[in-house]
Amino acid sequence: MSDVTGERVRHIYSTSALHYQMLLKFYRGLGVNLAKWRKEAIKRLPDLESPRILDVSTGTGANIPLLVDRYPEYSAIVGIDYTPAMLKQAARRVRDNEWKNVNLKLIDAREMSSKLDGCFDLVLSTYSLSIIPRSPHVLREIKKLTCKSGFIMLLDCQKFKGLLRIYNPLAIFLSTRLGGNSQTYSVPVSKIASRMFQPVSRRLMYSGMFYEDLYRLK
Repeated sequence: MSDVTGERVRHIYSTSALHYQMLLKFYRGLGVNLAKWRKEAIKRLPDLESPRILDVSTGTGANIPLLVDRYPEYSAIVGIDYTPAMLKQAARRVRDNEWKNVNLKLIDAREMSSKLDGCFDLVLSTYSLSIIPRSPHVLREIKKLTCKSGFIMLLDCQKFKGLLRIYNPLAIFLSTRLGGNSQTYSVPVSKIASRMFQPVSRRLMYSGMFYEDLYRLK
């Protein structure tokens, strides 16, 4: 993410961890329960035997304990992120829990296929593609890194449709507080992914503003 938008994302997550937690509390007050939806999405992931897992934009590593519980016999978990401050918190979480074969890497998601070796049985991205610049390119990177029999899980937000579209300005404003903007938020990531991968299941939350999509490679 060498562009201005990418640097803004890094700045927000590097300097405002407390601000980020306050925003999450504000969202919960609006009925947006990101933590609950994250936990439910990972519980619903398919059964996999000793999977190699890639967590795209791992942030503070919130997905990692859920993945360890879901796949106690995992072979490896790799978490990548663009923000050193977030990875520092994730590293502390890994160290405190003494998880083995959990590797954290400072990598731009749009360049990850050139930085990572091999393929992954499961690639997931939670609440990140709506703020990453050039998210369709990230989807192409995910495709390159997914094993032929692998799965992709996306949990994120999208624009309201129909009568509820009057709330899109508010949704975009909230997105900007986490590093996004009207352009990154407006990319129809789920629609693009459904053409690129084979849909397995879909779940909508908060009147369709949030989606949980599971895919396989075509």
